[in-house]
Amino acid sequence: MWDGSDTSQPGGLRDPETGAKLNARKAMAKLNLIFDADDTLWESNVHFLEAEDEFVAALRKAGCPLDESQIRALVREHELEVIKIHGYGRRPYVVALMKVLQTLSAKMDCLRSMSTEVERIGRRLLTRQCQVRPGVAETLAELVTRHRLILFTKGQPDEQLAKLKSSQLEGFFSHAEVAPEKDLSAYQALLGLLKLPLEQTVMIGNSPRSDINPALKAGIRAVYIPHPQTWVHEQEELEVSGDGRVTTVLSFAQLRHIF
Repeated sequence: MWDGSDTSQPGGLRDPETGAKLNARKAMAKLNLIFDADDTLWESNVHFLEAEDEFVAALRKAGCPLDESQIRALVREHELEVIKIHGYGRRPYVVALMKVLQTLSAKMDCLRSMSTEVERIGRRLLTRQCQVRPGVAETLAELVTRHRLILFTKGQPDEQLAKLKSSQLEGFFSHAEVAPEKDLSAYQALLGLLKLPLEQTVMIGNSPRSDINPALKAGIRAVYIPHPQTWVHEQEELEVSGDGRVTTVLSFAQLRHIF
């Protein structure tokens, strides 16, 4: 069984080539490794950030008197409201941008002809391909020879499964689950559905809010892979209790030395 307390230290991993580590890895029992998708396996949030940059620039160019921070605050407000109704994903985000435009154009004549431009920004976001992150394919190819790999993501099922297929990573996973939200109840449901023993199951992802903290609450271990462009809504303090159940690594490829 993997012991997270023996794999990390401030600043990164211990030397993965020590004899003790190699012997421990050879004797390791088969684990259930659950992977997040967006910004863990492939780049995603950068596309939202770039779409938002285009949106803000277009509004400002058209004569919107609000400054950048005010426009972005409106986007966050409408984004969270849309999520309550439509869930996470690219299509709901485009809906949020259109709602911001409708709100502002009702008071600003200069923005009333902006719908075509916002639709263009939305189409580009919806059709962009997600780039697999460095080291992911090679690492999964090695890990699948030793462990069971599971994908657990949230959002629009058709959108997420299409990303998985286009990534060419689909064959590594024995099961792919797309939930509307990744909270404690969602983890408990997944663990129950697949009959995963808590002591042999590990969650791996970039989001404290959706990957690490709820996994710990569900009783499993976790590996945190920080991403510099993690969505602001997914950022929160890691709930580390000091029991060694969380390991932080700086790259996906380092997982090969843990598992």
